[in-house]
Amino acid sequence: VHSVSGTTAVLVAGAVATTKTVKAAAPKNVAKAAKAARPASTSTLVDGAAEKSVCFPAASSLPSSDEVFSCISYNVLLPNNKDGWWIYKYYRDPGDGKMAEWSARQAMMKDQLLKAGADFVCLQEVSDLSFEEDFAFMEEAGYERLMHEKKGRMRPATFWRKDRWEMLSALHRDRTLILALRRRSGPHAGTTLLLANAHLSAGHNADRRLRQTEEALSQAAKEAKNLGLDLEKCPVVYCGDLNSQGSTAVRELLVAGEVRPDFRESGDPTEKGQNGVQITSKIKRQAFGAFQDAAELCFGTGSAPATILVANIDSKMMCDDNTLTPAMLETLRAAFKTCCKSGRDVMTREEVVSFLLSVNKELGRGSEYRSVVAAMEKRGQDFESPDATLTEDDFIELYAQELEEGKFWGVEHDLRALCGQGMALPSEGPTELCFDHMFFTPASLRLVGVQETLTEEQRQRIWGPPFDVLPNAWHPSDHLPVAAAFALR
Repeated sequence: VHSVSGTTAVLVAGAVATTKTVKAAAPKNVAKAAKAARPASTSTLVDGAAEKSVCFPAASSLPSSDEVFSCISYNVLLPNNKDGWWIYKYYRDPGDGKMAEWSARQAMMKDQLLKAGADFVCLQEVSDLSFEEDFAFMEEAGYERLMHEKKGRMRPATFWRKDRWEMLSALHRDRTLILALRRRSGPHAGTTLLLANAHLSAGHNADRRLRQTEEALSQAAKEAKNLGLDLEKCPVVYCGDLNSQGSTAVRELLVAGEVRPDFRESGDPTEKGQNGVQITSKIKRQAFGAFQDAAELCFGTGSAPATILVANIDSKMMCDDNTLTPAMLETLRAAFKTCCKSGRDVMTREEVVSFLLSVNKELGRGSEYRSVVAAMEKRGQDFESPDATLTEDDFIELYAQELEEGKFWGVEHDLRALCGQGMALPSEGPTELCFDHMFFTPASLRLVGVQETLTEEQRQRIWGPPFDVLPNAWHPSDHLPVAAAFALR
């Protein structure tokens, strides 16, 4: 462990402010590359006065008082209570499968959320089929809750401490839930906060993510006016799984206040082939003024902790033009041959059933099953016929489609199930992505601090033996929660 110091410049309420890193610590270099250092505290000048924010230890209680409130944003990975049978595929080594069951995952989430004790908890990917049952422990702990009311298997839901806040109104927009919440007591009693909980569209949908954010903020501004609030002084927190990182149109809209037609996104390795693509043909604006990213302000620009730590497989499976890599093609051909027990150059119907049971555990479910049925029908065959077959081209096309839909985790699982080995090499360490963010309006809110995403022990387990990825035996989701505390100005 070593310490570093330095300075960066950030924009605060329209003025240049110096953020001084007083102290920073980095984990041991247990992998091929050293991990980024983390500041223990930062000092920011606002209107000539120093304002300090700190880094709270991971897995600790968050500050909350009459002066300070805290917020968590957490993509929990679809609860597999009554839905999500496929969740076990996210685990590199689920063992006997018990760690991937909802009862085990729920117990870990309960411990995480109740220990944090945040004023607000913004969850993404809750299930409408079991929401009340899945998070009953939150109500028992004194939280009110609201789930997004629009259709969708995975929805955002927001919880708030009912002894400290009351909900005035709610807006259910495209993949975004916006609440107006009023402080019940203390020196800021009567102050209204707007809290947006977003789970934006994934994949090559930068234009839609921008529309979702612009529409949500536009409707929030109208609601603020209806409540008699001054937009320039209204405190707003916009958080969630934004399904993108780097210099995005969503970030530009929040931080700069507008996105122009000449804006181009950059810095997201998952957006293959999207460099130079126009996001909007018209200027998009929001009315709340400049937002800041809490993690960037606390840890430094470009140094916010990753919120997704998953197997390093994407570039091994697909090229930048979204075609299969030569190594992936070779691996799929080998997997196909493994399934052809009879030695023929096609899978028999019996071998197809064995293949589907190996990857999905039950016959008749999953996109692999649907793709097999469609491939057979295309060739005039009936899946139920004993003479039905699956060709190598069918098999490769099946998994090419899975990858196009972003199911790298599912393909990796299936390769391990069929061949005993996937494309991942654990000792390389994980793919690190930062899709989860918490933005706030610095004109009306002061950042008190941001919580670290991992403990030192957890870091060592990820960037050293056993080279864990998420989810695993000690964390129930493929995302890490982001948490911050703020003071009302």
